[in-house]
Amino acid sequence: MFRNVIKKLTNRPTESNKYDYGHVLVLGGSPGMVGAPFLCTLGASRTGAGLVSIASAVDVIDKLEKRVLEIMTLRLAGDIAEQVRVLSEFISNRRVSVLVAGPGFDPSHVEVLKQVLKIIEIPMVLDAGALTCYGDDLDSFKSITSKNLQIVGTPHLGELQKFSGREISGVIKERTEQVKSIAHDYGFTLVCKGVDTLVASPNGELYRNETGDSGLATAGTGDVLAGVIGGLIAQGFSVEESCQVGVYLHGLAGELASVEKTQPGMIASDVVEFIPKAIKNCLNEV
Repeated sequence: MFRNVIKKLTNRPTESNKYDYGHVLVLGGSPGMVGAPFLCTLGASRTGAGLVSIASAVDVIDKLEKRVLEIMTLRLAGDIAEQVRVLSEFISNRRVSVLVAGPGFDPSHVEVLKQVLKIIEIPMVLDAGALTCYGDDLDSFKSITSKNLQIVGTPHLGELQKFSGREISGVIKERTEQVKSIAHDYGFTLVCKGVDTLVASPNGELYRNETGDSGLATAGTGDVLAGVIGGLIAQGFSVEESCQVGVYLHGLAGELASVEKTQPGMIASDVVEFIPKAIKNCLNEV
């Protein structure tokens, strides 16, 4: 799998254009967390997505537009119905390939997201609050995943416990079985972040990632990972390929960054900076 994905990722046809590499839309951000969706979009961009946009509240977008260069923006205003309409039309008219929801998530977007998930059936990556908002409504989540087989969740252990209502073991062997069970029971691909990040498919397949180090234990690296996975899905790779290769590249970029910056000196944007080098290293190995 890795060989084929890396070769295709780096072997772009001469006659291609940005629309050939997908459009990632990130729904997230709040007044105190404008950096989270921004880091997510950088992860998607550095992984090769052709277009990347952020949808958020007006005040968040106003702050972000002072920082973004390559990223497009979408302001969400009005009542829930109006925001759902604007998002749905943007997804359709702007040929959005994948929705990444959750980085810096504002609780006011919860109902908007739930409504969008009911009517839009493109691939989706649900991070942090976007996934845990279903913790008290798992039947609704299952009804969505039964129709959309391309949903990914990217929680850390605490978020996974909040979503599932289950106590997740600290013992890797027990945690592995729990993660596999949750992915199967709720019909989605589950990326459980942490030491030995686990990727569980609803069909029972499991991948344990071995890249990464303690330098990744800093705010924002999970947002970058959600963007990396979304960026790969946007380019036409399967959910399974995107999650497994995504966590590997993200972890490797973290390792490379920690050599240059040191583990305590690393910040999330350093991981973004080293994604191209991680891809290059993988290419040399295949």
